[in-house]
Amino acid sequence: MSGLPVVYALVAILAGCIIAIQPGINAQLAKRLEHPIQASLVSFSCGLALLVVACLGLGQRLPRPSMLESAPVWMWIGGGTVGAIFVTTSLIAAPRLGAAYWVSLIVAGQMLASLLLDEFGWLGFARRSVGWQGWVGAAFIVAGVAMVSLRRG
Repeated sequence: MSGLPVVYALVAILAGCIIAIQPGINAQLAKRLEHPIQASLVSFSCGLALLVVACLGLGQRLPRPSMLESAPVWMWIGGGTVGAIFVTTSLIAAPRLGAAYWVSLIVAGQMLASLLLDEFGWLGFARRSVGWQGWVGAAFIVAGVAMVSLRRG
C-alpha cells in the first residue's frame, strides 16, 4: 500500500473519532441553549464561518448562485439537509444511547447504505458488485452492533 491510501485511511479514522465526539459536544450545547434545533443552528453557523474562512484562505472564491442554476434541487440542498438531520438526531439520541452504541448503529447504517450505493451505482458512485463477501461483512457489523448493545445491560 502506498503512502496516499494510508493517509486517507488515517483521515477516515480521524473523521470517525470526530463523529463519536460531535454528538456529546452538541448535546452539551443543546442543554445550554435549551433546545436541540438551536444547538444545531449554532453548530452549522460555526461550520459555515469556518468553511468561508477556509475557502478564502485557500484562495478559492465562494460559490456563486449561478453555478447552481442547472443543478437539480436535491443536489444543492441534499448534503446540508442530511447533515442537519444527522447532527440534530445525534445530539438528541447519542447521549441517551451512549457513544459506543450510537456509533455502532451509525456504522451499521453507513455500511448498509454504502453497500446499496456500490451495488446500484447511485449518486455517482461507480457500480461495484458487493458480492457475498460484502453482505457477510455487513452481517458481522450487525453482529458487532448487537454485541455492543449487550454491554449496555
